[in-house]
Amino acid sequence: MIVKKESEFKNWFRKNYRKFGFSKIVRDDIGECPDFIMLRDKKEVGVELETLASNFELHSHHKDEIDEIICIVNNRDLNIPTTEAKGLEFQGKERTSFTVDKGTVKIIDSLVKTGKYRNRSHAVEVAIELLVKKEMEKQSK
Repeated sequence: MIVKKESEFKNWFRKNYRKFGFSKIVRDDIGECPDFIMLRDKKEVGVELETLASNFELHSHHKDEIDEIICIVNNRDLNIPTTEAKGLEFQGKERTSFTVDKGTVKIIDSLVKTGKYRNRSHAVEVAIELLVKKEMEKQSK
């Protein structure tokens, strides 16, 4: 099954939680960490679902908030019990974090204000696409 966003993964998990040894959903997703509180061997387990394990850090979660992570792609060692969901393929966008100086932020914000870009991330994504295109044109000459 192809998953493009975390909400699809959560819907899949609701139907397939027994594959991970859970007997019951104690608390369904309420929009805060952990996403689910599950029952396994008569113990409550705080579970955070992530399409990519690295998103755990990008979402600014803390290790003491959960007991385990269930992900589609385990792309980062977080020193937290982490299980990959078998049979799923993540084809969504990958979030990344970067640091820029104030001048660059002003430039990006001015681009967003033109209305041509949804947000800062979109403006940066388009800029990178243009850089790649330009670099490929140079290499083909």
